[in-house]
Amino acid sequence: MAGNVHPPKQTGCFPVNSGAPFGSSTAIRLSSAELVCRILLVAILVIVSHQFGWEWLRLLTSEAVLRLSASLGMVTERVSFDTISIQGEFFRFVISCTFVDVFIGAIPLVWNLKKSISGNFLTLTALAASLFGFNTFRLEAAQLLHACGAPWIAADEILGGFAYFGAWLFVTRWLGLSRLIERLAARRPTY
Repeated sequence: MAGNVHPPKQTGCFPVNSGAPFGSSTAIRLSSAELVCRILLVAILVIVSHQFGWEWLRLLTSEAVLRLSASLGMVTERVSFDTISIQGEFFRFVISCTFVDVFIGAIPLVWNLKKSISGNFLTLTALAASLFGFNTFRLEAAQLLHACGAPWIAADEILGGFAYFGAWLFVTRWLGLSRLIERLAARRPTY
């Protein structure tokens, strides 16, 4: 037996991002330059996402709301691929109704260069499914609020604003951006 042999410390063995959902064990650590680059990509991709029609996604989203509303006892009818009638009122689904801009814009934020391409695609698949479910819930909540007498601007626009804000908080929490922004703000010189 040779003297006292201690196992090596395992510091930093598993970097953990406590905000990362779906069991992700790899924290994304960004420099401020990389953060700026990713944020610029977000802006570019959101603008680009609005250049496409996304007809198939508008149909899918409107169909989900149509069927959910019907299951809740509302009178529903499909008018066109992107327009439905609920309780006799017409609702047209535009790109912002699909959350595709949130998903496309989130790609630079959740893409992890330390993961494999397939690992990143699994993350994106989970994100897409989560955003679709959340978005369907918020659209149906708007329909229910409106059916109960809330003005459409409150039921859809205001609720939608909170939903967009919540989705971006979710994505930034996923990435751990909140801690990076706090660190950058703490380094900012005061005048």
